[in-house]
Amino acid sequence: MENRFDLYDLPEGHEERFEAKLDTGLLQRRRLKIFRWASVAAAVAVLAWLFVQSDRHFWRARTPEAVYAAYMKQVGEFYRLLADNSDDDTVDWEAILDELTDETIPLYEQLPEEMSEREKTAILKRYYGGILDEAGHLQEEMKKQNK
Repeated sequence: MENRFDLYDLPEGHEERFEAKLDTGLLQRRRLKIFRWASVAAAVAVLAWLFVQSDRHFWRARTPEAVYAAYMKQVGEFYRLLADNSDDDTVDWEAILDELTDETIPLYEQLPEEMSEREKTAILKRYYGGILDEAGHLQEEMKKQNK
């Protein structure tokens, strides 16, 4: 069975139009592929950023003990910074930091023993991470006042 393309010559310009359409289709597929990969990369970057933000204070702490030790170390660093930079006597920065970080009984000691290590670690990271975030804001305020 013969077809029209075998019997007749192609109209003038048909080959150029066909190649232009083919190139457009290939270009669209390439753009779609690039867009998909860029979307995947952006999603991975957002997830990585969220992970880092949620765990920035206790990056390597995997146990409740490690979280509490990291928290105490960072609080000590805040007190050292406070001692080095407290030129202004109008605000008692040390009292504010004491009020923020002082615990009669640390949350670390209050968690029930039947709770899993993973749950304890997550709770401590959230709780002490919030305190460290607030201490960071306090440090920024102190720097603004000392300028």
